[in-house]
Amino acid sequence: MADTVTSQWLYPPNWDETPPSSGGVKRIIKRFTCVSDGTGESNALKIDISELRTTLGRPAVRTVIEKIIYAQTGFANVRLTWDRNPAVTICLLLHRNGIMDFKPGGGLVDPGEEGDETGDILLTSTGADSGDAYDITITLRLKDK
Repeated sequence: MADTVTSQWLYPPNWDETPPSSGGVKRIIKRFTCVSDGTGESNALKIDISELRTTLGRPAVRTVIEKIIYAQTGFANVRLTWDRNPAVTICLLLHRNGIMDFKPGGGLVDPGEEGDETGDILLTSTGADSGDAYDITITLRLKDK
């Protein structure tokens, strides 16, 4: 068996499973959820920035996280990382629910550069038992340089 994982683009609202390959956006909001069967996830791809285009239509190479809203039950922790070399931890969700608003400080900026891995956002859950769950919504801006 495997964990039951879903994802949904909340903004722009007209996206379905994958973003459009032409045009672009400045900001995206994505929600991902999981109900675990006890296996957990390890470096699971949550946001693939190679699919995203900035407002100028150029490929995104970096992201700036504005807000993370989360609720998690049962896991020892849930870790979000940028896929960089070496990996860069975004946050470690230890509490059961919360809101991290980075926007007043300009956002949490991906410190990587193009060429040092993908810059994708990955998730690892530890201490999973059957029935553990999370619900995470992330708002981020796209950068093409």
